[in-house]
Amino acid sequence: MLVALLAVVFLLCTGVLAGALIAVERAVVPMLLRLPRQTWSDVHRLLDPGFDPLMPTVNKVGLAAGLGLAVLAPGAAAKAAFAAALAAVAGVALVSELRNVRMNRRIDDWAAAGEIPGDWAALRARWARANLLRTCFAALAFCVALGGCWLVWA
Repeated sequence: MLVALLAVVFLLCTGVLAGALIAVERAVVPMLLRLPRQTWSDVHRLLDPGFDPLMPTVNKVGLAAGLGLAVLAPGAAAKAAFAAALAAVAGVALVSELRNVRMNRRIDDWAAAGEIPGDWAALRARWARANLLRTCFAALAFCVALGGCWLVWA
C-alpha cells in the first residue's frame, strides 16, 4: 500500500514538473526571448511568484517520494527505474537552484537598483538554456517514473 501511494505521488510530482516546464519551454521562453529589455525584465519578475513556492515544493515532495520508492519498490528493476527518475528530479532541483533561481535573483536586484545592465541579453540566453536543461530532466523523470510504475503495477 505504501509503495502504491508513493508511486502515485511520485508520478503526480514528476508529471507536474514536466508539464509545467514543457509549457514554459514551449510558450513562455519564446515569448520572453522576443521582448525588449525593460518589458522582459518586468514580465520575468511577474512570472516568478506564480511558480515559487509551488514548483520547489512539488520538487521536494517528488524527491522524498522517489527516495522512498528507490528503497521500497519491489524488485531490482523497479528500484533502478525509480532511482533513475529520482536522479532526474534531483537534476531539476540542482539546475533550478544553481542556475535559474540565482539568475532570477539578479533580475530582481536590477529592478531594485532601477537599472538593467548591458549584458542582460546574455543572462536571458543563459536562463533559457538552463530552463531547457531542467525541462529535459523533468521529462526524463516523468518517463522513467512511468516505467517504474509499470514495473510495480504490471
